[in-house]
Amino acid sequence: MKMKSLLVAGVAVAGLFAGAAFADVFMKGEDVAKLIVGKTIEGQYFKCEATAGAGRQDFREYYDADGKIRGAERPCAQAGSWKRYGGAWEVRDGKFCINLGSDRPSGCFDYQVDKDGTLRRIDSKAGDVNFKIFDGNPDHL
Repeated sequence: MKMKSLLVAGVAVAGLFAGAAFADVFMKGEDVAKLIVGKTIEGQYFKCEATAGAGRQDFREYYDADGKIRGAERPCAQAGSWKRYGGAWEVRDGKFCINLGSDRPSGCFDYQVDKDGTLRRIDSKAGDVNFKIFDGNPDHL
């Protein structure tokens, strides 16, 4: 009976560790700021596909050290001019928060970065967004 109890306890503990190994690990807001402040991120709101429909946007955002965001967007995968917009960023309650106005995703989000340096914002409402990160402000936003 003791051997069976030890086996059950061992399986339970192993299950806890396996669950932790697959759990989402998010960056602290301060670490996100260190990664992108003074840099430009580029991504897409929603996935750009032929069937994506209206509201899909390519975008670029420069994160200034003074807490401002300067961005530009255009319809997904379209040639042409970029429409500019502004916003603000801050670290609040350990999360990286953005405010881009009422018609764009805003709030405090969880972030992850992979080994290749791709940053992902986790957003259960608007969908996750992957960002490429560029040094400085190459687009003069």
